[in-house]
Amino acid sequence: VVHRMLVFIILKARMATMLLVVFSVLLLPGIDSLPLSENNILQLSQRSLGTTACIDQMIVITFTSGVANANSNGNFHLEIRVNGVTYVAEFGASEKSISGGNLWKFNTSTDFQGLPSCVTKREIEEIAIEEYTNDAWNIQSVLTVVKAGKDYELATVDMDASQWIDGDESFPTALRRFELNLVM
Repeated sequence: VVHRMLVFIILKARMATMLLVVFSVLLLPGIDSLPLSENNILQLSQRSLGTTACIDQMIVITFTSGVANANSNGNFHLEIRVNGVTYVAEFGASEKSISGGNLWKFNTSTDFQGLPSCVTKREIEEIAIEEYTNDAWNIQSVLTVVKAGKDYELATVDMDASQWIDGDESFPTALRRFELNLVM
């Protein structure tokens, strides 16, 4: 059922366009290469890393919305909950307003303090973005991809979310913590 829903979502014009942009970004020099084709994009949502593949990297791709004051240079964290324990990694200090989106790579062995050395995709119970300051950020869309060796797989998809994240929740619809939709 989940795979059918993903195929439907991916076939939406906006989603397909966004995924092409995302995977084009992944092909930039210095970033591990990922073969780019329509079939590979569809397969990315259908693949399974299996129960024993250890995730070595999490890639977060965000697109800031176009509304006023949507960008931010606040203090944001990526949180993952594994077996009931939450682990935190800091987003880089760069402002979150780059046209077309941002891409962050988190190394699971160094960026998440205390994270067990081998975490599989199936062990991830939750992925969230949280802010600890009061400089709000409006995320239009966000994708999370996990990498195990040379294999990539979608972990979260939040399209057209237009979600405000703000440490002091001063915006009427703002959340301090934005829990992403797992694709597991």
